[in-house]
Amino acid sequence: MQKKYIMETEKSFPSLTKGLKKVAGILLNDPIIFAIHPAKKIGEIIGVSETMVIRFCKAIGYEFSNLQEEIRNDLINVDFYYDDHNNINDCYENLNNDINLIKNNLLKINYEKIKEAAAIIMESNKIIVAGYYQSFTYAYWLYYHLNYILGNTVLYRPETDSRIIINSPESSCLVVFSFFRYATDPINLAKSAKEKGLHVIVVTDSAVSPITEFADTVIVINLGNRFSFFRIGMVALSIANMILYEISDKVKPEDPNFDSYHFVIKEGK
Repeated sequence: MQKKYIMETEKSFPSLTKGLKKVAGILLNDPIIFAIHPAKKIGEIIGVSETMVIRFCKAIGYEFSNLQEEIRNDLINVDFYYDDHNNINDCYENLNNDINLIKNNLLKINYEKIKEAAAIIMESNKIIVAGYYQSFTYAYWLYYHLNYILGNTVLYRPETDSRIIINSPESSCLVVFSFFRYATDPINLAKSAKEKGLHVIVVTDSAVSPITEFADTVIVINLGNRFSFFRIGMVALSIANMILYEISDKVKPEDPNFDSYHFVIKEGK
């Protein structure tokens, strides 16, 4: 179900001034900005005054604090894990929405950032990949395949790797996945890596998410105005694959000894 602030923004949009439309566009395309920043910072990001941001909120029937609270509640609400669908047609629709989201990101993604990330990874003597909570899944996927292709990749595990940044050479890089609600540990990890001189690559859902302050290369995925942890997964794994394809096109991994693996189907048999 479409959220009230989205419906009010779309309804009011035609009558808004040029400045207010800039604020509305950010809310419609990247509502996370409203969830994590004060009005003054939002204005700086957009290029308008704090007063303009507050005026926009009033134009759609909100005080800024109330709008921010509602957006935050929506983003952390368990309903965002699920859709209210239970028939086969709705399942197809959900899958089609995922496909369209990936296509939309294909049009918007900064491919130069993908190539930049791939180049840095290939040049690094050590690659550290990190992600917390649901982001650990995306980190593991990237780590596993990078380690298969390049062989010099580690998956950050906080319970055992407290000194991993300190003990890494400056020719290392850190790849971090960081999405709303922005776990603090990956941000601190990125900060430590930046201070040590490592190149920090971040995959995140907003160009102004907290971790970008410590990033050298930022890859931003776009979720539109329908945030969902499930929707993040489709795009985050696609971005990871884009990086992997870029690297695998340039690096031929050594053939593994498949006899050491426990497979039902083995090569040549």
